[in-house]
Amino acid sequence: MLVIASSRFPALLASTCRAASLRPVASFSSDCAPVQKLRCIFEDYRKEHFSRETPKRFKKELFKAAINPDSKEVEVERINQLLKNIGHEEDCLSKDELDVLLDEANGAHDKRVIPVEKMMQLI
Repeated sequence: MLVIASSRFPALLASTCRAASLRPVASFSSDCAPVQKLRCIFEDYRKEHFSRETPKRFKKELFKAAINPDSKEVEVERINQLLKNIGHEEDCLSKDELDVLLDEANGAHDKRVIPVEKMMQLI
């Protein structure tokens, strides 16, 4: 069962984001709440604003501004800026949620970046 706490998306979040919960998770745990939260937000945004684009193209466009071109990594602080840019400011991740996301992606949260390929697996 998918359970996510969000001020903007109450209990109906799980039903509005069915595609995200059915998608294979790759290297991310399906139990990781920040991953599920982001996946649902991005999937809902894709359906509303990028419905004619392929999911792969959407991912590239979404993270274009967040990716450091030199290192091919996403700084986790830029994820919240990305959420603000797409109108989900109230859904920004707390420091603890970012730490959980980093732990899930990298195994630790001392390095505050996630490789692009892992971010693409995320959504």
